[in-house]
Amino acid sequence: MTAEPHRTHPCRQCPRRRDADLTAFSDADMAKLTNANGTTGSEADTGAPAMSCHIDQPDTAHPMRLCAGWLAVVGRNHLAIRIAMLAGTLPPDAVTAAPDWPALHPSLEALLTERARQQAEQPQPTAAEQPAPPTPPTHHYPVLRTPARER
Repeated sequence: MTAEPHRTHPCRQCPRRRDADLTAFSDADMAKLTNANGTTGSEADTGAPAMSCHIDQPDTAHPMRLCAGWLAVVGRNHLAIRIAMLAGTLPPDAVTAAPDWPALHPSLEALLTERARQQAEQPQPTAAEQPAPPTPPTHHYPVLRTPARER
C-alpha cells in the first residue's frame, strides 16, 4: 500500500491561511477549491478532486502532495480522503491542524469572503499610472485602380 504524499504544514502562501494574500490567486484557483470542497452534511464524493499544494508541480522534487491546509479544513468532509485514512494510506492526523500552525480559514465561504475584501482594498492605479492603450495597428490596404473606360 502506497502512502498518499501530503504536506505536514501549510506552506507560506497557502490560501487556507488567514494571513495569505488571496489576491495572488486567480478565479480559476478559487473554482478548484470550490470543486474540491466538502462540508459536514454535504461531503465531497469520491469523484471530487483533492487539492494538491499550489507550489508543488509535476516533475519536481515533491510533485503533487496534498495541501495541508485543505486537508485540515476539508479532509474530514471529503469521502476519498476518509477512504484513504481507512485504508491506511493517509494518517488520521493529516486532517487536523497542529497547535503550531497558523490560523486557517474555517470554511470556503470565509476564504472567499476574505478574498473579496482583499480585492476591494487593493489600490486602483491612477490615470497617470495606467498604461496608455495600445495603438491600433496600421493596416495598409492596396489602392485598387480600375482602368479608365474608353468612350
